[in-house]
Formats: sequence, structure tokens, C-alpha cells
Amino acid sequence: MRLTLFALIGSLCVHPLIPRVTGAQSTDWTLDDQFGRPHNASEWKGRTVLLIAGASPAAATFAAWGDAIVAAYGRGQTGGADSLPFLVVGLADIGNAPRVLHPLIRLRLPRNRARPVLVDYRGTVSRSLGVERLTSNQMVLGPDGQVLLHTRGVPVDTAQARVIAEALRRSVELAARPAGQRSTP
Repeated sequence: MRLTLFALIGSLCVHPLIPRVTGAQSTDWTLDDQFGRPHNASEWKGRTVLLIAGASPAAATFAAWGDAIVAAYGRGQTGGADSLPFLVVGLADIGNAPRVLHPLIRLRLPRNRARPVLVDYRGTVSRSLGVERLTSNQMVLGPDGQVLLHTRGVPVDTAQARVIAEALRRSVELAARPAGQRSTP
């Protein structure tokens, strides 16, 4: 893994708890999840998505971040993943790992079938979304695939989880409006 001095300094200068709103767009792609099932970006069309992403060590925080954000949203204890008005998806960027380790890394990802972890073998999807390596990234993707909010940080922070839950709430409300009324105030 190559890290330049400028990239390291730049990553340290941005406070991890300050949410960043970004206009990155989820392009059309297909990735396998931790069970080998293919998923395509078009599956998310019209849905709000909570995407928790990072390099494979950061992917270990996927379950913790997902649980904290779902609990902050207010539906975590009663309805389960099927009753949420948004999808919870992980993205493991293993593009810098040697190919021989890819199957082993995939086996170490969380085994929760309700929350797939997509495996980005080349890191291309992660780069297109602006995923920062070496930390956990939490993103809210709107119904059109646009990144509405991008935060990062390890370990889980409840204040940050509340900010993300509020962004999810706004996106879900926006998605529920008729197509001609979806502009943000």
C-alpha cells in the first residue's frame, strides 16, 4: 500500500466527525457479496441506501456502524432489516490485497444475510464513490444513487450515527414524494 506524505497529511487535517456532503454518483456496476451472490447498482434505483465502506480492516466495523445508525434511526429493535425504509449495505475495498488472499478476506466478512457486504476486488466502485482507505466510511445514497452524505470514523460514534440517521430520514422522506416534487429545500 502506497501512501504519500501529502495524502497522509490531508487525511489527518479533515476532522472525521464533520459530515461531508458530496455529489459523487453511484455508477452502474456489479459486485459479488460475501456469499458470492452478484448485486447490481440498479437494484438500488429509487431506494435510499446506507452504505458502510472501507478497506478490509475497516469492513470489520460494518456491523457496529450499521447497528448504531439503525438504532439512531429509531427502528432497530422492533422491525428488523426488512421493515427499514432504506437498505443497509457494506462495501469492502480489497483492491490492494494480493489476489491469493481475496477468498480468505471474503470469508472473514460479516455473515449477516440481511446486510450484504459487497466485495470490491479492484477498488473501482470504492474510488468512484470517494471511499477513503484506512477508515470506515458511512454514506447515505439517495434514490438516484447520488451520495448525499459521507462521513468517516472508527470507532462508532453515537453523535455521528444520529447525524447519519437524520440524513437517512430526509432522504427517505424525499424519495416518498412524487417525482416532480423531489427537489431539496
